[in-house]
Amino acid sequence: MKKGVPLLLAGLWLIIFGLLAVYSVSIYESFELTRKYTNIFSEITNYYYFSKQIKVLCVALLAVLILWKIPFQRIKNHTFASISVIIGWLVQLLVFIPKLAVGGDEGLNGARGRIKLLGYSFQPVELFKLTFVFFLSSRLIRKKADIWNPWFIVMFIVINALLYAILLFVPDLWSILIMGGSALLMVRFAGLSIKKTASILLLGLGAGLCAWFGLSLINPNYNYIQNRFANFFSSNKKENQQTVQRQNDQAMLAIWWGGFFGQGLGKGLQKFWNIPEAQSDFIFAAFSEEIGFIWNCILLGLFIFIFSYSLRYLQSLKDPHSKMLGVGIVSIMMIQTFVHIGVNLDLVPNTWVTLPFVSSGGTSLIFSCIELMLLYKIIRSEETEQPLPLK
Repeated sequence: MKKGVPLLLAGLWLIIFGLLAVYSVSIYESFELTRKYTNIFSEITNYYYFSKQIKVLCVALLAVLILWKIPFQRIKNHTFASISVIIGWLVQLLVFIPKLAVGGDEGLNGARGRIKLLGYSFQPVELFKLTFVFFLSSRLIRKKADIWNPWFIVMFIVINALLYAILLFVPDLWSILIMGGSALLMVRFAGLSIKKTASILLLGLGAGLCAWFGLSLINPNYNYIQNRFANFFSSNKKENQQTVQRQNDQAMLAIWWGGFFGQGLGKGLQKFWNIPEAQSDFIFAAFSEEIGFIWNCILLGLFIFIFSYSLRYLQSLKDPHSKMLGVGIVSIMMIQTFVHIGVNLDLVPNTWVTLPFVSSGGTSLIFSCIELMLLYKIIRSEETEQPLPLK
């Protein structure tokens, strides 16, 4: 089998998993949504989210085909990286325009994370995360000779802080943490010592938390993250049964009821009434009740295969820019995957992070497919092209 093909096959199986999961666990949410907003939807249906996922998958496949036709050299250059992150940043700014933001000036559930263009909802942060990886990989390669210079570390922190600042005002702490974690893995891969990488981590966390708590004194929308962390580390979580902790408890119950072999496709009960956003934020738990531990191991195995396969072949590349870009893409996907699963297992405070390839969410699925195709092109690049000379 040709190099890179197993990566695409693993992604295809994850997409199939996702279609089955959304088809099965979104029944109640689809019914409630279409029943509540009969003035918007033409009919009440159990399969609104599933049909939407099919449509989004067609768009994702079209995007992948277009990307497959674009020569890798046109994507992997420093000019493209700089322009792309500016575009990503500007698109992210659109969430602050009330007429475009889903939910208006107040956003959706207190966060302005989505915009609506031409009748379709879009989550700009997915584009922002990918363009951020393009930009950071380019910068780390260009500045690799200065990586031991203290001034480089200062500039690294400042540039990242400026890019993340826009997400503070959404507010979207978890995207900041995912991007920050990816940045740390990339700078460590570039050759920065563990000690200095840890210093950046501590300084970044300290500055970020100070900014977040400062903003919470001004705007109550920022209090939710403190409440979630306080609940997560509380010694008596039972006091918070009617709050966010109930979601995690019901998710854990769904996983427990799944056992080794699951209740069977479509036979899970926790998706009815008990698990909110079962088709997206808690899809791992809701589907676990139906497929059980054995199939969950297969699901996790597919993710681990993608990450390990990619990293193994990235190490063999001669071009440092391709290697760095690939590491950035893998780290974004990997961190997001484990954060989602960690939330569902009550190991991480509750977030709005989707599971790549699996969760219902148009933007997430589209960019998961794009990122997979980029990894494929990176792995295959040196078979068809000469490494790009550093500028």
